[in-house]
Amino acid sequence: GSIRDVKIMRKVKAPFVYTHTLACLVHFNTVINSVSFGIILGMTVQVAVGKDGGKFDLHFPHLVISLFIQLCMSMVAPWMYLTVLEVCVCVGQPFTFLDTKIPSLHLIENLEDDL
Repeated sequence: GSIRDVKIMRKVKAPFVYTHTLACLVHFNTVINSVSFGIILGMTVQVAVGKDGGKFDLHFPHLVISLFIQLCMSMVAPWMYLTVLEVCVCVGQPFTFLDTKIPSLHLIENLEDDL
């Protein structure tokens, strides 16, 4: 019956391997973006402070633009990936989180009253 189906759906979870793999990919991407941003930041600061001996003064505007682009890529993409990961976990387990909680007890009581 439908009451059993609702109770069984409460026990179904997203596969752990899928969720774990997705989380590892998201965190690995965040680490790679952080390292890349750190390299660009270090190069830009080195030129700005003048520790390069004046060799790359002509490239300073390009480094600043690269720094801004890398900042955008290093901030926006990981935030978007982490948001999608969080939504995936919440949608995959609708009976666990309060934000996505389906009023299953109320639905079961209504089904029992209808019977």
